[in-house]
Amino acid sequence: MRGRLTKTPWLGIFLAALCIAGLLGWYVYERREHSQYDDHDHAKQVEKKEPEASPPGQVKLTHEAVQQAGIATTPVVLGPLDNRVTFTGELVFSEERLAKIRSRVPGRVVQIVADYGQAVQSGEVLAIIDSVELSQARMAFRQAAARFKAAQKAYDRARQLYEGKALSMAELQERLARLEVERPDLENAQNRLRLLGAGGAAPLLKASPSETKTSFPAGSGALFALRTPIAGRVVDRKVTPGLVVKEDDELFTVADTSALWCFVQIPEKDLPSVNVGSQATITVTSLPQEEFPGRVDYLADMVEKATRTVRGRVRVDNPQHRLKAGMFATIAIRVGQRTALTVPETAVLAANGDLFVFVEMAPGTYQKHLIKTGAKGGHRVEVLEGLEENEPVVVQGGFALKSELEKASGRGAMDDGHGHSH
Repeated sequence: MRGRLTKTPWLGIFLAALCIAGLLGWYVYERREHSQYDDHDHAKQVEKKEPEASPPGQVKLTHEAVQQAGIATTPVVLGPLDNRVTFTGELVFSEERLAKIRSRVPGRVVQIVADYGQAVQSGEVLAIIDSVELSQARMAFRQAAARFKAAQKAYDRARQLYEGKALSMAELQERLARLEVERPDLENAQNRLRLLGAGGAAPLLKASPSETKTSFPAGSGALFALRTPIAGRVVDRKVTPGLVVKEDDELFTVADTSALWCFVQIPEKDLPSVNVGSQATITVTSLPQEEFPGRVDYLADMVEKATRTVRGRVRVDNPQHRLKAGMFATIAIRVGQRTALTVPETAVLAANGDLFVFVEMAPGTYQKHLIKTGAKGGHRVEVLEGLEENEPVVVQGGFALKSELEKASGRGAMDDGHGHSH
């Protein structure tokens, strides 16, 4: 009995230890499983974590996207920039290359040869006019020429007879006097045709009666060919077929538009900087990205009392005829040079009233920089704030970067990422 009681406590202790060991093993196993689950869940969260967002105003593109957008950069340049004084004016036709063509004869327009905008050469016909007055003048010329020819033949015959001693000196002188009477009538008739613009082909009579030759002017009847005295373009036409016109009516305007004028009022204070021959550039609203070269070719010798300005004239070449008379223009006259930071005009973009450029920070990484600009000239823009010399700015493909930045903002606006300012 005692031996049985002695074994029982040890068996209890053994069973208790076995239970404790089981519980401890189960606890270790559960901790291990929970730790592995946590590690796996954390790994999955890491995998699902979104890429780190780019700094404000920055755009990152792959190499393929950069090539597709055609992005190109150029460094900011510290170099010479023209100093300019700016004026406004209106483009007009050059008066040296302008012809207002009037009719020299009254009559009715029977044909229009040249239309608006047509290029014409000097001497080319613009219109045909049927004129009774011209017909009468031509008839008078023919009659005078016929009488003169008859008198000339009579004189030539009389001279031959006189040389053959078959005619007296008195009769020869009588034939000569009759010839000299007809001469002024022919000259008057010829001059009348010339004044009407139809007698230019008839030569003047020679002094010697025996050498006198006559010819009828080109054309016939009452038809008058209205011609242009200069080469250019028909910029105005005031006639239609069938219109009756009077002598000296203005019918056509022909202008050579390969060069135009622009008059400007130059303040008295700017006169020391502006001279005849000063270089100028002309810009117009319809072509804001283009500059047309010109030069000052006239300065008035008198200051206008009311405005204290001097009238100047700028001549601008227009070989492609892109500038039009009547356009308002901005005229920048070069008055010297200075050193400044500049970028090409194509680098400067605008949004929400701000001007900015994209600077390449690394291949495929571009940062928006707000800038403050100054003068413009030679397709370059002065940068007063926002950039440093040699920084690579995007000059091609900037709109693609701007679009990407707008997408990233989520609002289609560019109010983030102002870059740095120096």
